[in-house]
Amino acid sequence: MTLDHIVGQVVPVSILRRALSTKSIGHAYLFSGPEGVGKETVARAVAHELAEQGGPLSAIHVLGGEETIKREEIIVLRREAALAPAGHSIWILLDAHRLTPEASNALLKTLEEPPEGTYFFLTTTQIHSLLPTILSRCQHLPFRRIPEGDIALWLAKRTDSSVEDVKIQSIAKLAHGSLGRAWAYWEGSLLEEREAVVAKLMEVPKLCYPRVLGLSQSWPEDRKKITGELQLLLEWHRDLLIVKNGAELPLYNPGYKRELEEISAFYTNQDLIMIMEQIIESGKAIAGNGRIRFYLGYLLLLMKKGALT
Repeated sequence: MTLDHIVGQVVPVSILRRALSTKSIGHAYLFSGPEGVGKETVARAVAHELAEQGGPLSAIHVLGGEETIKREEIIVLRREAALAPAGHSIWILLDAHRLTPEASNALLKTLEEPPEGTYFFLTTTQIHSLLPTILSRCQHLPFRRIPEGDIALWLAKRTDSSVEDVKIQSIAKLAHGSLGRAWAYWEGSLLEEREAVVAKLMEVPKLCYPRVLGLSQSWPEDRKKITGELQLLLEWHRDLLIVKNGAELPLYNPGYKRELEEISAFYTNQDLIMIMEQIIESGKAIAGNGRIRFYLGYLLLLMKKGALT
């Protein structure tokens, strides 16, 4: 994968391509933005080109995973970077918000005085979680959500389908600017999982309170997965608000328009807006290690309470 293959990130790609062509690449970059918009892909593409410029002794190192990045790992990084042979030493830190405070301070020392020929590329979806001193030592390139049209074209080309295909168009909208999510929808079971979540939401206004609370037990306690499913809850209630007010806006769930019309009658506009606000706040709390079952149960009860049944 080269920078020529990157979709929808014209500004950061242009900046990096220019820096590479003039051999004026900075020693540290921070790529921030939502998941699946190309941050890691771009970091690897630039790293590959830098390695070629540095010659056969260049090396690319990647710190990934889902656990925290500890101080000991950064100490090893600093030692290896300082002892790097001739050539470029390139380090990619995926999800840099996983750095512990001690690891951040250790990394800061290297960013302040990087060894010659050493380059760092940090990615994050949570820029606010990084130390301001880390931010100040990196060139920050924000990555935006990719337009639906670009995603549809990319997906159609990759699957040898028509860009007008209903499934292509639907996935491009549901992807929320993420190629990664678009591809997961295409090749995996996300569409089926989405329908299962919608089926639960349609039950909420009609069930008694104990059964509504019981629905929260049907969600797996998977913090990463629940973040995506909270987005589905938000989209569903946005659609209810649109249908209730007859707004001429595209729906996230166009196949459920009849059900949306029926269920929207159970709610006031104020109730729907309040529920959407609480979904957003619950997402922040869960991302901050809040209890998944507690917040899901609270949201579902709130949805039941808002319904006029």
